[in-house]
Amino acid sequence: MPGLHEIIEREYRGCGFSAAATVAFTLLEEERERFAGWLGKGYGADMDYLGRSAEYRHDLRRLFPEVRSIAVTLTSYRRPPEVRQSDGVPRIARFAWSDDYHDIIKGNLRRLLETVRSYQGFGGVKGRAVVDSAPAFERAWAVRAGLGWVGRSSMLIHPELGSFTLIGLLLLDAPLPEGFVPPRRVPDGCGSCRRCMDACPTGAIVAPHTVNAGRCISYQTIERREAVSKEIRPALAGRIFGCDRCMEVCPYNNREEMPLMPENAGLDAVPQRMGITAGEWRTMTETEFKARFGGSPLLRAGLEKLKSSL
Repeated sequence: MPGLHEIIEREYRGCGFSAAATVAFTLLEEERERFAGWLGKGYGADMDYLGRSAEYRHDLRRLFPEVRSIAVTLTSYRRPPEVRQSDGVPRIARFAWSDDYHDIIKGNLRRLLETVRSYQGFGGVKGRAVVDSAPAFERAWAVRAGLGWVGRSSMLIHPELGSFTLIGLLLLDAPLPEGFVPPRRVPDGCGSCRRCMDACPTGAIVAPHTVNAGRCISYQTIERREAVSKEIRPALAGRIFGCDRCMEVCPYNNREEMPLMPENAGLDAVPQRMGITAGEWRTMTETEFKARFGGSPLLRAGLEKLKSSL
């Protein structure tokens, strides 16, 4: 009978994931200390919810008390080069070209859980699907699972998939078998490269592995409650929702014949949302916006916020 980690390795592709590995639950005390230091420097801007979860993000039992193991998944959202926004239209970060990935990835994780339950001896396994909307150190878990390293941009970099990936966690109450060998961690592959730091339009990457969210265009155009600050606005360069610049310049995202998004991932781009001109955005009504962007991540920012970034 296969072990839990072997089932995950065998089945993750059929559930829409690009990579996966399994690790045992533990407390991430070092991450808690690092995160507290980051917040202490004011780098969390006005995202108060980060501070409210700072004392328990390291402990996945707050999300699923029975957790004993974690299946960590990566899903590439790299699409064929012909899938792109039209030239000259307001820019939307690539993760938001599809419907909201939070719901999609959680659905794929639940599908993986059902697949695990189909194996003899695992029919009663319980679990919880977790994505980055929950208070968890998902990048640290991906590093522990041998799925990459955290680059200077603070993004997870997989040696083959690059950093255009989405992390999922399937928290399980099933233990790993006796003698389980944890995945080998991937060494830092950045070397002396600092292209992400040099290319950031606002200098938000203030030190290797350290982002000042208040200066980040993604924060400014999505999370910030008010309009983009006057200081940051000149750097938008047409961006109205998110920013991919630090990933666009990363060498690990610019190699030939890189793996594309799995066909069964469910993250297909929605073309009718990608070619909207600035004029069309300015005249769009709330009714039109909700009809056109139902299920889209852009609903998080809202129409007025998007218009204010034009």
